[in-house]
Amino acid sequence: MEYDQGDADALDGMGDRKQTLQPAQARDILRTISNEDCRCLGLDPRYARPEWMVLTVLPIGPPHIRPSVAVDGGNRSADDLTHVYGNVVKANTRLQSAIRAGVSQPEREELERMLQFHVGVVCENPLPGFPMATQRTGRPLKTIRERLVGKAGRVRGNLMGKRVDFSGRSVITGDPIISIHQVGVPRSIARNLTVPETVTRYNVGRLQQLVANGPEEHPGAKYIIREDGSRVDLQYVTSTAELRLRHGWVVERHLQDDDVVLFNRQPSLHKMSIMCHRVKVLDYSTFRLNLVCTTPYNADFDGDEMNLHALQTLPAIAEAATMMAVPDLIVSSQNNRPVMGVIQDTLLGSSFFTRRDCFLEKGKLMNILMWMYTWNGRIPKPSIMVPNKSAPG
Repeated sequence: MEYDQGDADALDGMGDRKQTLQPAQARDILRTISNEDCRCLGLDPRYARPEWMVLTVLPIGPPHIRPSVAVDGGNRSADDLTHVYGNVVKANTRLQSAIRAGVSQPEREELERMLQFHVGVVCENPLPGFPMATQRTGRPLKTIRERLVGKAGRVRGNLMGKRVDFSGRSVITGDPIISIHQVGVPRSIARNLTVPETVTRYNVGRLQQLVANGPEEHPGAKYIIREDGSRVDLQYVTSTAELRLRHGWVVERHLQDDDVVLFNRQPSLHKMSIMCHRVKVLDYSTFRLNLVCTTPYNADFDGDEMNLHALQTLPAIAEAATMMAVPDLIVSSQNNRPVMGVIQDTLLGSSFFTRRDCFLEKGKLMNILMWMYTWNGRIPKPSIMVPNKSAPG
């Protein structure tokens, strides 16, 4: 693309070797770019002209993103963003007054730079190469960029990793007895977490018993929600046994065995960092996890903590049980191989049991057979009858 030197000389200040490019000049230069050149730059001129990137109108955030807060004495304190917008208005008013008064070019440029500074602070504070904008107390103003980025920002702090209701957190310990699709939940957590269940003619008797048990005895219930939406806290009801449930009411009952929950270990790095388990309420104060499930969570039992989420709606429960259940995620979708397998004492025990010189006393053998749900009830004849009856492992 060829440019005429005469066009360049026509622009004010283009003859100087070193010069300051004012925003108005930059906008005039960008405005001369043709629609064809815009398309070469990858822009659609109907929606994105280059000169539109120079702000001429400042959008103002609505009050609900910068709410004022009440302080002592009935006064209200404005949000940091409101302070910044106020500074922009003041700088703009000073510039308008100076233009009307006909001040010199250097003074006008200084006021323009001040206006630019305050507009830039709306987006980011501090700006590179500029002093930090502060309140009268010296506290830095928290503007749009500071609210979005970082660990405490909107995305990481309020959207992706926020605090949520109906969740619990505790230390995990290994339990080779529970199934891979189960998670052992402490009774204290099961009493705190609730699952809403609508009263029907099929479950009214069971839910009535839970309501009678109250919020302190497990399994029990914490709240009743009537058809009009009013909530009854069973903690403050003198006689829970006298409350008669009606069809259509909702009982927020304690977490019970076989409830569907989500189990998560941070950092959540892949799909199997959050999986669906079924509750097994147990004594003591730790979450119990089968050792086979430690691989996808990358968990060990040296103090790791994990999160449990009690699902609240039937669609959420159905989706989790269908798509996130542990038995359905054994084969990894990344490389088509099992992500979970027999490890540690399971492998060691299997090796010991299957050795030809392994003999078990009848009592131990019977205890082991109690855990075999597919056992047909037959025991092979013992290899050694005297002095103690034993059977092959």
